[in-house]
This record gives sequence, C-alpha cells and structure tokens, in this order.
Amino acid sequence: MSLALLADLSQLLAEVFLEPDADLGADLRDALAQLQDAGDSPALLAPLARMAGAGLDPAAQPVEYARLFRHALATDTVHLFESAQARGHLMAPAVIGPLQAIYDEADIAVDEDLATPPDHLGLELACLSYLLGQVVEGDLADQAAFVELAQRLLQEHLQPFTAAIAEQLPQVAAHPYYLGAAELAVALVAEALKAVADL
Repeated sequence: MSLALLADLSQLLAEVFLEPDADLGADLRDALAQLQDAGDSPALLAPLARMAGAGLDPAAQPVEYARLFRHALATDTVHLFESAQARGHLMAPAVIGPLQAIYDEADIAVDEDLATPPDHLGLELACLSYLLGQVVEGDLADQAAFVELAQRLLQEHLQPFTAAIAEQLPQVAAHPYYLGAAELAVALVAEALKAVADL
C-alpha cells in the first residue's frame, strides 16, 4: 500500500468528519478507482465502496452528521473529540498535551479561526495525511522524524480513537455512509501502521 494513497485517503476522511455538508461523491469514486487499481488492500476497499455507494442526499447529510456527532436526541452522541472519548470531557490535558507535542514537532498550527479543538478526529486525520505526505515528498533528512511522529499519532491517538468511534456508530443506527467512514478509518490506521513500520 503506497503512503501517498494512504495520505490521500486520510485527507478525504478528514473532510468527511470535519465538514458536515461536504460533497465528496466524486472524490470517493476517484479514491475507489485508485484502490481498485492498486489491488492490494481489501480491508480499505470494502468500507470505501460502502461509503461511495451509500452517499447521503445533500440536504440529509448535515442532519445525519448533527444527529450522530453533535445533538443526538434519542441516542448517545458519538463524540469526535479524542478527549471526550478517552477521558469523558473536552480538552483533557492528558490527551491534548501529547497530541499538541506531535503538532508542534511537525510544525503544524491548527487555524485559530477554525474554533475546533486539536483533538477532533478530522484534524488528527488531516495531521496524519500531512505526516505521511512529508515521509513521501519531504526532505530525506527529515524522513525518520516524520515516520516517528506518524507512528506516535497512529499508536497513541488514532488507533484507540477510531476503534471507539467504529464501535459506537452501529449502536446509534448510523447511516451506512458514516459506518463505512468509521470502518475505513480503522482500516486506514492499521494499513498506515504497517506501512510506516516497513520503512
């Protein structure tokens, strides 16, 4: 599995989880075609195919996003913040501190205008995309440092975080689009861990 493709998938998932009204149908189909051409990642292919085939109506997508991740009425809210998942409240220092250290070492600054805490799943996936992109296209002298940062982000943050979300979404009868996104995130983390371990 190519790191460049994993970086692209990570960025695509970042948009799924950050932008409730993002129209990603064409991007999903393109990513699906790339994965099919690569032919070496069935664990990624199945959930991506489910996402591409189960797209939500543009008017219904933000409503489902809000129901699942913001203001659940009849079910539990599935929190997209690692602090809430790991510690039960937002901005937990035990989560934010180590995560911010990764961002700082990678020289990544979360846009203050975004008004989203740095432990949002979408931001962590965007960070992963950046780190993997730096491993592929960055300065060779910095490659080992970016590999180490990617491993820390994957093992300490994204692996438990994506597993928790993937476990919770079926319990709240999530739409297949978001079920597929969560399954894809779990599979992506596993593939990325293998890929960086082989470097």
